[in-house]
Parts: sequence; C-alpha cells; structure tokens
Amino acid sequence: MGSGNSRASVAVSPVQSDDALDVAYARARAKVLKAGGPKTPAALANALLDDDATTADDGEDAHVIDEDTHKTLGKAATDGRTVTNFWKKMVPADGDTVAKAKVIAQGLDAKKKVLMVIDVQDGYDGDFVSSLPADAPGSLGYIQSKHDIRQSVELASQAPIEQFAAGQKRIKLDKVWNRGLDGASFGRVTDRVVKEIKVGGYDFICFTYDYLEKSTGDEKGVFPLDKTPWSDPKKPVALVAYGKYLTINAGGCGTDVSGRIRRELPEVTNARGADNTVLGTPCLYIRKQVDDGFNERRETSERTRGESWLDDIDLDDNGLPQPKAQSLVEKLTARGLGPDEATLHFVGVVTNRCVASTLLHGVSLGYEAVLLEGGCCAADDKQHVDGVKNIREKGGAAVEVRP
Repeated sequence: MGSGNSRASVAVSPVQSDDALDVAYARARAKVLKAGGPKTPAALANALLDDDATTADDGEDAHVIDEDTHKTLGKAATDGRTVTNFWKKMVPADGDTVAKAKVIAQGLDAKKKVLMVIDVQDGYDGDFVSSLPADAPGSLGYIQSKHDIRQSVELASQAPIEQFAAGQKRIKLDKVWNRGLDGASFGRVTDRVVKEIKVGGYDFICFTYDYLEKSTGDEKGVFPLDKTPWSDPKKPVALVAYGKYLTINAGGCGTDVSGRIRRELPEVTNARGADNTVLGTPCLYIRKQVDDGFNERRETSERTRGESWLDDIDLDDNGLPQPKAQSLVEKLTARGLGPDEATLHFVGVVTNRCVASTLLHGVSLGYEAVLLEGGCCAADDKQHVDGVKNIREKGGAAVEVRP
C-alpha cells in the first residue's frame, strides 16, 4: 500500500497518537522481520500502512493513524532515506506531533553506528607506491622496469607454451591500477577517516584490507605477452606472483592501514592482530582477497583438507584459507552488530568496486547503509560518480548518501 490509500481515518488525540504510532510501528517492524524482508523505510512504511488498515477493519481504533500521517507515510515509502531519518522526519514538527517524533527517533537511535573503512591502506596510495625504492617489488620504479619472464602459458588452461632463457623475454609489470590512487584524492579520504573516527560518535569501527596470497601461492597475476585477443583461450600469458608487482600481498609493505591515518591516530594498525581500540572505540580488522567484504564463498580442496572453508575472507598470515575463518557478517553479529542492531557508514576506496560491492552486499543481508561520499574516491571522477550512482540505484531506500 502507499499514498493511494483512501480509506476513512479515525481522529485521535496527541496522547493517543503517540501510543498508536508507537504500537503500529512495533507491529509493522515485527511483520517485516518475520517476513525476512529488508528493514527499509519503504518496507516499514508500507507494513505500517497495511497494519493500520487491518486494525481499522478490526475496529481497533487505538492503533489507527491519522490522515496526515498516512499521506506522509505514503510519500516516505518511496524516499531513499535510512530508517532513522525516515522516522525522524515522518511527522511534521508542530506542537502536537513533535513529542511523537522524538519518541520514535529515540527508539531508533538506539541502533549502533559502525564506521566501515574499506581498503584505505598504504598499497593503494600512489604517493606511498612512488616513494618506495626502485628495487622494491611493487614500487613504481620496479613495476615500470622490465623483468624476465621464464615461461608462457595458455590463458584458459594455463598449459605451458614456451620456455624462455634469461633475458629472452622481458615485460613491464605495470597494470596502471597498481600505481596507486592519486595522492591528493587518497589524502582527502584519509582526512575524512580521521575526522569520522575523532568526531563521528561511532560505536564500532571495521577496517577491511586486501591481503593477497604469498608469492609461492597458487594464485598469480596474468600478463599478456602479445596482441592475441583476450577472448582467445589459447592467448599466451605470463603468470606472475603477486609479490612481484603489488605491495598488498601477504607480508607486503602496503597491507597496513594508511600511514596518513596512523600518523594522526597511532592506535590504528592491523599489525597487532584482528582486534584493537582507537580513542576508546573497539575496532576490527579483516583480511580479504575480493572486492566484496561480505563475500561468503567457500572452497573445498586439497588445501582446505577436503573441508568447506571460507575462500577469500579472514585469511591466515600467508593469505590462505583457514579452518576457523568467519565471514564479516558473522564477526559483526557476534559483537552485537547484526543487521537489525547496527547501521553501517562507509568510507574508503575505490567507490565503484570494493566500497560499492561491500555496501550493497551488506544491504542485501538486511543492513541499512550510509555512504559518506566525501570519504570515498576512485581512479578518476567519472568512476567515482558511476560508483555512487550504482549504490543509489541498487541500494534503494536502504541507503542514504551524505556529502
């Protein structure tokens, strides 16, 4: 149901209205939760309207909402706000209804605030990458120099094609994106992270960071060796260990949270383990190897001892799956920060990939999300704008975008 609801309403006094709306809200929320649906403004508004119509038919006037509130609910059902802001703004703030709005807002403000800091680590800071010695693997100087390739393989099957003698086949390891993000843009993100931690009033902080397999791992980067189309499964490529051209691999110097943040907030570091506190706020650091921090894909193979382990999240020190790994939603829920208990506020890099995929998966799990747009960046302005647009469109009413 929406703003088209035209049934007769029953007038109630301000005191009755407080009680009626509070009860109707609780009933609507319970209905949405029981149905397993997303806890969005639209879902709650429509459930509340539907609940109101049902109770009216039953003659339970104590639960009936007045006509003005019906109109506001119908409009708000299509607004892209968080539930908290929705209920704060649902009722006009006049003398008769301001108390009602405060009561509802107080109840919803009990939801905990979690700051999600996505991949704001040294390895994505262009200034950091370029500051490293030219002979350091993953540095700008290193990836833009030519290096020996000892073997070519087929793209799809990875079957060997040709062996090369020393100096016979040399390529650059520059993929462009591994140069890091523009230093000024990255600095604006770290400044916002510091500000949010210092003054944002968060109950919890979660840092995700990319942590790829060690150099001897099975997974490696793919580099073209000629102009054969990528659509050809037999295209000759070279497989290069992550540690050769990245600093975000296991043991790499770019895995820690950005030094720009650590200089302002020395408590912030993932080097001391998964849990920490910053300015008295508890923190969680979680390793990942995919864009989506909420990824729950599992692997069953020889390296998991034939058991089903999380494949790309909560990895061991070598960047490999481990038996007791937990997904991000499991870790948050265990800390009293499940989808019905917390709202997630996002900053990080890059907007159109890791930030977007983690945020949208969180929404699909039932979380409400706030994107702090000024605390995010991408490889360029267009990709940032596209990322925000994608988040708005796919996140719908469960997402609020703030400057």
